[in-house]
Amino acid sequence: MANTQYLLWVMIGTLTLLCVFISALVGRAKSPRLGFITFAVLFIGFMTAIFFITR
Repeated sequence: MANTQYLLWVMIGTLTLLCVFISALVGRAKSPRLGFITFAVLFIGFMTAIFFITR
């Protein structure tokens, strides 16, 4: 069985990279409204993916 601390650090690293990716996409938006829409679409997409993966 895998080491629990190792899995924790892998998850933290993955979430950090995901946050940087989302921040870069939202930051490149031309207006705050478009940035919010981009964030909302990504958030809904990732939540849907998590729901289907864990089902």
